[in-house]
Amino acid sequence: MIYITGDTHGGIDMRKLLLKEVTGRLTAQDHLIICGDFGFIWNSRHESMKEKKWLKWFSSMPWTTLFIDGNHENFPRLVSYPQKEWHGGQVHEIRPNVLHLMRSQIFTIEGNTIFTLGGAASHDRGPSVGDPSSIIGRGWWPEEIPSQQELDAADAVLAEHGRHVDYIVTHCLPTSMQTIVKGDAFPKDALTEYLQHVKDTVAYEHWYCGHYHKDLDLCHNTTILFSRVIPLGCTVSCSAPMNGNPIYHVGDQIMYLKNNEVCCGTILHIFPWGKMHIQNQPAYELQEEKEILAEDQILGYSI
Repeated sequence: MIYITGDTHGGIDMRKLLLKEVTGRLTAQDHLIICGDFGFIWNSRHESMKEKKWLKWFSSMPWTTLFIDGNHENFPRLVSYPQKEWHGGQVHEIRPNVLHLMRSQIFTIEGNTIFTLGGAASHDRGPSVGDPSSIIGRGWWPEEIPSQQELDAADAVLAEHGRHVDYIVTHCLPTSMQTIVKGDAFPKDALTEYLQHVKDTVAYEHWYCGHYHKDLDLCHNTTILFSRVIPLGCTVSCSAPMNGNPIYHVGDQIMYLKNNEVCCGTILHIFPWGKMHIQNQPAYELQEEKEILAEDQILGYSI
């Protein structure tokens, strides 16, 4: 079976894959796709000790790990790994069972045709001179956006397949869908506009992406992944929350205390396994009018 999940960010968001009730069911016949921001090819020139540790962990697992690139990847290093043909498309072999699914490819995996096109624009670059996240080759790389040659190659391979595939796996969304999720916060770019072209001209069963740090089904055939690990073709999570069940649901209106004042907000997203500094209980992201509040400020109850 093919499973799919969201960004792992070099270990920061690996909790979803460390739960036995989630990945303990995967076998040597299974594949796990990560929708970009794999993040374990990040060190400036060579594999760091941390990278070696995690890549050893992945290679010790029975399943085959597949990932597309996101925007948080070290692209010069990523393309330095051996390239080979695999299941009808081109991959970089990080380890024998850890493969980078290259851009503009269509793979046939377990009888499913899967179009892959990684990359996305970084929207978290530091604004100040000297901020590591603002430095090319340290916090971001120009290759995060596919070149015109890569986009032309994508169009050519889609044409060869009659502009029909079973699944599309990208890191970001087409412009129209990204606008629904992020509004003007994430402006359109060459990649989102090309993906809009794909959305409008290609027949597909389901589209999966990462990038937005949310678990959200936008419509019947478009899914954003972050914490969920789900079977390809299914939007029902196969993973159970860690450290208890969330007491709220997406869309719930709640009352909570902020600076000792009672406020009202709407749950936008749930992190069932915690998030960054909150790791022992479910964490929430909510919106009060136009302000996004920190999840550790939520103390309230459903209206």
